[in-house]
Amino acid sequence: MLDLKAKLAAAGLVTKDDVARAEAAKANRRGGKPQTPPPPASGLKVSALRGKNKGEIYDAVRRFVDKVRLDPVGAPPSESARAFHFPLPTGKIGRLVLEPELAGQLEDGRAALISYMSNHGLAHAVVLAAHGREIAELMPLWLRVLVGDERAGAMAEEPAKRDEPRK
Repeated sequence: MLDLKAKLAAAGLVTKDDVARAEAAKANRRGGKPQTPPPPASGLKVSALRGKNKGEIYDAVRRFVDKVRLDPVGAPPSESARAFHFPLPTGKIGRLVLEPELAGQLEDGRAALISYMSNHGLAHAVVLAAHGREIAELMPLWLRVLVGDERAGAMAEEPAKRDEPRK
């Protein structure tokens, strides 16, 4: 089945030049798509976020992670998914259920596991290694797993105990 443009051209009602002109005008009206895809997101603006308050950093990182995360949000795991264990800043062990491909990327250093503040509290996501390093520039404790990066898996300083008097 032919499209309308081809039918009109076959009937002699419009020429191929008319069709090309109409398509060009339509592309200009809707902004048109560039011939080459746009460059990938430039990443997290680390230098611009330095010195900002926590709320602004949390919001920027949250929006960034929502764009670049590799693991699906809220999707049930498949039959082949497996548990992936990682250190939490408190010294405890955390666990995520990940697909084998993502777990493999974490194990060979192509991806990073990060913590971040979602709208619902602390959350974890798998991102590309480069994105994990950018997040670690702002919040080093948020980099939980990244092969070859000494900042990964860092522990938080122990808070002062309440029973001890302050000096």
